Amino acid sequence: MNELERRVDPRGSAGPSLNVRIPPNARFGKKVREELVTFANQHQISRQDLDEFIFAIGEALANAIEHSGSNDVIEVRCQIERDKIIATVIDSGRGFQTEQVPEKPLPDALSERGRGLPIMQRCTDIFAVRSVPGQGTAVVLGRYLREPASVTA
Repeated sequence: MNELERRVDPRGSAGPSLNVRIPPNARFGKKVREELVTFANQHQISRQDLDEFIFAIGEALANAIEHSGSNDVIEVRCQIERDKIIATVIDSGRGFQTEQVPEKPLPDALSERGRGLPIMQRCTDIFAVRSVPGQGTAVVLGRYLREPASVTA
């Protein structure tokens, strides 16, 4: 895979959904975030609800690209429900023991490493990491919406 693949289901079972698949290359991160913003804007998700959510997805995507250790595609699934937006970033890379993911404080402000997971936790209302060594990682991120989304089912 050399480019972004995009699939939209306007009437998914729980609400509209977007599925984006990319190669594990950092040059696709911005395009994925743009696709997610466009999708959310089409369903009238407020900028207030969206900014930190997109930031958290960018962190999850950067981690998948950097740490998966795999050349397999990375998938970002996003679902909009009336009261929340949820995204899952999935890689099929090296994975890790999930007990290594307790809520932890942010590292020192000048630190270059170890900021991703704490930032994701603070920028979302829903946060979960499922990982199996040798089989990959899925990071689930969600925000409860202050204003209901425009969802037609």
